[in-house]
Amino acid sequence: MKKLFKLIVASALMLSLVACGPGQAPQESGSSTQSNQEGTASSGTSTDETAPVKEIGGDLVVWYGIEEQGKAIIEAFNAHYPNVNVRLEVVGMEAPDKLALDGPSGIGGDVIFLNHDAINTLVDDGFLEPFPDDIKARLDDVILDNAIDMATKNGNLYGVPFTLENYGLLYNKDLVDGTPETFEELIEFAHSYNDPSIDKYAMRWLAFDFYHSYFIFDTFGFRLFGPNGDDWRNPGFDSPEFAAGLAFYQSLREIFDVDAADTNNNEFTFNAFARGEVPYIVAHSWLANQAAENGIRVGATKLPTINGIQPRNFIGSVIMGVSSYSKNFDAAFAFAEFMATKEAASIVYEITGVGPALKDISGIDGLAEDEVLLGLAEQAPYTFSAPAIPEFGLIWVPMMDTLTFVWDSTLTISEAQIKAMESYELLLQADGRSMYE
Repeated sequence: MKKLFKLIVASALMLSLVACGPGQAPQESGSSTQSNQEGTASSGTSTDETAPVKEIGGDLVVWYGIEEQGKAIIEAFNAHYPNVNVRLEVVGMEAPDKLALDGPSGIGGDVIFLNHDAINTLVDDGFLEPFPDDIKARLDDVILDNAIDMATKNGNLYGVPFTLENYGLLYNKDLVDGTPETFEELIEFAHSYNDPSIDKYAMRWLAFDFYHSYFIFDTFGFRLFGPNGDDWRNPGFDSPEFAAGLAFYQSLREIFDVDAADTNNNEFTFNAFARGEVPYIVAHSWLANQAAENGIRVGATKLPTINGIQPRNFIGSVIMGVSSYSKNFDAAFAFAEFMATKEAASIVYEITGVGPALKDISGIDGLAEDEVLLGLAEQAPYTFSAPAIPEFGLIWVPMMDTLTFVWDSTLTISEAQIKAMESYELLLQADGRSMYE
């Protein structure tokens, strides 16, 4: 009955995302004012996903992080735009740094595969082109609002969010019968299950990675950069709420008694779960797919409560942006917009098992019956996008150090808080600013 209730709730969450109409094939953007394309698209539109649009042509370089997926998407795109000569270059999350070097020299990609948190810096530095208003209007209709927000800055859209990535609690059905509702239950189970002498632990996760541990601190009332996430002078690392979160975080060493560096070792965490050695792990859906390939039966649910409070976690998206240095804006915008179609979403889901950022998920084979994504959907109401300010990119190293100091008990909590504030301030000063100016 509990499993049935979960599936009903998750299905309801999924259905709540359904919009009035399906995602359509990208319509012609028309000639961009900055386009170097000699021939422009006609003013007609296409609403049929299978209808080819031949007016756009020329060369296009696509930077994409997953080769098999990139090739399949390009093949599907060319069925609509056969006159575009697309070259795939496999470039993953190093794309922002690579674009900064290759873009101005004219050898960079036209369409860029990015994590959503790279948008701010790239926009500030002038490396991404804003989308034309007509394309933005169409994307607003088919992509979830919180995903659109992650690719928007100063009212302009700078990319097409095509996945919405959420993490929760994955579990191995062959090792445990169900999932704990609370962290207190999980801790109690770990006391009877664990055997550190053979590295046997009930739960593993990337403990000293702030992204994967943020839910702990949020539960205790910590708000990065203030209540609205926009106060760069107030990271909050010196707050009593952050101290309370650090105390609970440190207490979890009792059930995962390894050094901080080992918690961030994929072989010791993700790969161990995929091999069937770990009952519970905090992770995304892609890990479930990896485990399933090894014959592991995986379930998923929301994160357990802490002190009766449901934790909230960051939600992320992968985005296709267009380089400001593109030599073919018409084709670049058309390719980026193609990522918002069900055709592209089906390819992404089939190859990596990651869900789309589309409002309407009907028609994507297997997605509505995906137990893992349905389980992770239970966490969806308790997610939020990361602060959309450039200073967000400065917190990762100070936080990695802070969590390591506390987890390994090399500094007290108060000492670690002071160190975090100092480290963040030094990074600001390197940029010519200060929290105290």
